[in-house]
Amino acid sequence: MLPETFGVVTANLTTRFRVYGSMEGRVVRSLVFPTELQDPKLRWLLQEFRLLVNRSIRIALREGIRSRARLTKAAYRTLSAEHDVYKQYIPSAFEVALGVLKAYRRRVRRGKRTSAPYLRRPLLKAENQSYRLDRGTGRLRIPVRGTEGVQLTLPLSTWHRAILQDPTWGLGSLTVTSDRVVVVVRKDAPAPYEPAAAIALDTNEASLDGVVAGDGEAALVSLRFLDIRVVQATHFRRRRLLARKKANDRRVMRRLLRREGRREHHRIRQRLHIVSKSLVAAANDRAAAIVLEKLKMPQGGGSGRRMLRRLSSWPQGELRRQIEYKALAAGVPVLKVHPAWTSKTCPACGARRRDRVGQDFVCVVCNWEMDRQHNAGLNILKTALASDEALARAVRFRPGALRRDVVIPLCDLLAREGAREEPSGVESLAGMT
Repeated sequence: MLPETFGVVTANLTTRFRVYGSMEGRVVRSLVFPTELQDPKLRWLLQEFRLLVNRSIRIALREGIRSRARLTKAAYRTLSAEHDVYKQYIPSAFEVALGVLKAYRRRVRRGKRTSAPYLRRPLLKAENQSYRLDRGTGRLRIPVRGTEGVQLTLPLSTWHRAILQDPTWGLGSLTVTSDRVVVVVRKDAPAPYEPAAAIALDTNEASLDGVVAGDGEAALVSLRFLDIRVVQATHFRRRRLLARKKANDRRVMRRLLRREGRREHHRIRQRLHIVSKSLVAAANDRAAAIVLEKLKMPQGGGSGRRMLRRLSSWPQGELRRQIEYKALAAGVPVLKVHPAWTSKTCPACGARRRDRVGQDFVCVVCNWEMDRQHNAGLNILKTALASDEALARAVRFRPGALRRDVVIPLCDLLAREGAREEPSGVESLAGMT
């Protein structure tokens, strides 16, 4: 007999639930403006700031400094006297130096082979008190020293204007490199609403599969990625062919491989944005909470080289990041559960299978049968309901109707304008010498 509603579930699932915060905080976005630095004063300022960062790194390494207060006490007077720049840039250089050293010391603690850090590319980072930006025209003034400064006109798109002309967004730090200007904007996140439904999803390589439950009804849903596996396989073949053809010129080979990596990164991120935006919009329309697994990538083990390459290229971390920050901006609550046994536990009777489970999960105790990925979504939802009383009161449904239910897409992504079709790249590589 299947239970009529999801009420109290077995304790072996409830002990592995974790809710991540109340989502109180700030929403942060980065506005990127491509530009070419023509002013020699600004190019000199970027070089000078890089020198400030490198000198700060050497001082912090020599004296074992880990905090900004100690670094300021040890190096501010010396750097202020020897570098004729706007004085507020020196604390910003300390922040950049300590961030670089934090990553360096982490690698040292883990026993990884590394060398003393050194900032090679020209850079400028300034806090919001150091620069002036006209939100309407995009005119940016960056001080150099004293009353001397340089002015840039940022190319504002429609999206940039929509953000900058909204008074709820405040200006944050400014980062200037040789080819772009990045302005950070932030605002207070809205309070998350009380969920009246839940969307529980199991993360897989090609899709998000699970269940949508609320108002006494439930449905099995699937949210497929837009050809991400195809994009990854295509660029993998391109890189392998480039490595073979350019094996005698490693400089050109590295440049071409970096270009292919950037293209793959951009194509995948664009498709993930479509998926995450659709998921958050669907949850917001239904006043639903998003329930996900807290996944960690496997470290070594008995997997083969091909399997490890597939898992390392699986962009589940980027997908989670996009879902979380978009849900934070929309006030959608996000819950996370431990992923252990979600694919091998029967949602009807709680029995586990310790053997290998194929595409379909079949319970040997009560003969429950369902697709393994959607079965995991049901277990994820059960864990969330058992640990959140408010969500359990709002979400009650009959799970027996889902046993042979038809899977429907969570959002009609094909009806929306998705990623454009791109060539496979075989034609361009065929004529390469």
